[in-house]
Amino acid sequence: MTFRLSVVVALLASTAVIAHSVRSRGVPAPIALDSIPLTVDAWHGADAGALDVETTRILAADAYVNRTYEDGSRQPVGLYVAYYAQQRPGVSIHSPLHCLPGTGWEPVDVATRSIDDPTGTSGSLRRLVVRKARERAVVLYWYAVHGRTIGSEVASKAWLLHDSVLMGRSDAALVRVVVPVTGSVESAEQEGLSFVRGLLPHVTRLWS
Repeated sequence: MTFRLSVVVALLASTAVIAHSVRSRGVPAPIALDSIPLTVDAWHGADAGALDVETTRILAADAYVNRTYEDGSRQPVGLYVAYYAQQRPGVSIHSPLHCLPGTGWEPVDVATRSIDDPTGTSGSLRRLVVRKARERAVVLYWYAVHGRTIGSEVASKAWLLHDSVLMGRSDAALVRVVVPVTGSVESAEQEGLSFVRGLLPHVTRLWS
């Protein structure tokens, strides 16, 4: 069995275990994603519109936020947060690594970045450089799992399994930030990281 296949099998198995563990304990109350502020440091946000019906059906999130933030002097930043009250077979967080190619955006570089969360604990996020025709963008994303900032699909599943057994919780969210590349990739990434640092205090507390 190849390593990739082994990982897929392990992820599917952990999803089944999580679902079984939390089934008898109920689903937590929905989280108010609109409490994420429209002002993040110097950025001011606005609703970017609802996702289309088919995309909403496929993602199957219990709640989501889709916004654009601008500060007047830099590139606009796109924010998407998808919240899942309970992981279960057929309904779980969709990785941008798998979803973006389906929309025509191909990852050309993938890396992981360390970032400190508001508690001072070191977290991580995934950094993608994606391309669609002549357009490029930097994508930063992570999994918010009960106060943790996790940039790895495998690690997020492991923590969800851990928390489902010990806490009876499998609620989590995907947080994704997109910055168009109009100059260098490095400057777009730094702009995105600056926005993330301002955003983290507001989103981390939602899943503590």
